[in-house]
Amino acid sequence: MTEGYQLGEMQDVFRSIDPLIKSLIQNHRKNSVRWMPHEVLPWGRGEDFVEKPWRPDQCQLRPEIVVAFETNLLTEDNLPYYHAIIERMVAPDSALAEWNRLWTSEEATHSQSMRDYVHLMRLIDPSVLERNRLAFMQQGFERNFKNPFEVFAYTSAQEVATRISHLAVGQKAKEPVLSNLLNLISRDENFHYIFYRSVVKGVLEIAPHLMLPAIMSQLFGFGMPGKTMEGFAERSAIFATERIFGAREFRDHVVKPILVYWQIDKLRNLSPEVEKIQERILKLERVLDRVVEREPKEGTWA
Repeated sequence: MTEGYQLGEMQDVFRSIDPLIKSLIQNHRKNSVRWMPHEVLPWGRGEDFVEKPWRPDQCQLRPEIVVAFETNLLTEDNLPYYHAIIERMVAPDSALAEWNRLWTSEEATHSQSMRDYVHLMRLIDPSVLERNRLAFMQQGFERNFKNPFEVFAYTSAQEVATRISHLAVGQKAKEPVLSNLLNLISRDENFHYIFYRSVVKGVLEIAPHLMLPAIMSQLFGFGMPGKTMEGFAERSAIFATERIFGAREFRDHVVKPILVYWQIDKLRNLSPEVEKIQERILKLERVLDRVVEREPKEGTWA
């Protein structure tokens, strides 16, 4: 996991940013308002699945929105793998370990409340949903991170991408309860994004030679969790054509703002090798321009 990096140098970096991490956690606890799922979900809509079995006509949302919502839910279910990856990479008594536990506790609310909504509103056959969850979670998490810097580069992009995806599903569903639920979840994801992008910026300020390769690796190879999910190609096509999340959203709402925040273009006194990595990162937007041109137009996928 630490191939190409000096373990001692990495540990020095984490010790250096520990005060920053503690400050970020303090700000997060102060600014991130906890919400209660039982106060948001329509419990009065709940009915017994044994006495009233699920039927397709009970779902009131468009099929494309249901697929997108289920995909996001299954992705949220993979939380234990994220937690385990970070836990293995940070010291147990560090501020980052404290964050990992805090972050995990908040993320767990998302999958719990989303699944409860599915059952209460009868969006999906509950047996099919449970089989999909079991199958997907047993496949594990497919990304291989070489070091913690790659983890934080990835989570910076992934958290904002997840925020975008949840917001878009809520807006396109045109169902008030779901829109409210996904707005709350998206707000959480935005606070998580603020934390991770700030960690990356902190590392960039003291060790750009360690952070830039991680950013290049994770942004150029970025993919939302779920590549091993059944029907992933069809799910991805729906996300793109519904303008929920695709190359355009990745370019405009993930890559552009995050590179501006990190001020990649302003980094100086880099070695020639690291300068080449910097230059390549700054070309990513143009690379994505070509990908966006090839992306299906909204509503054309079938």
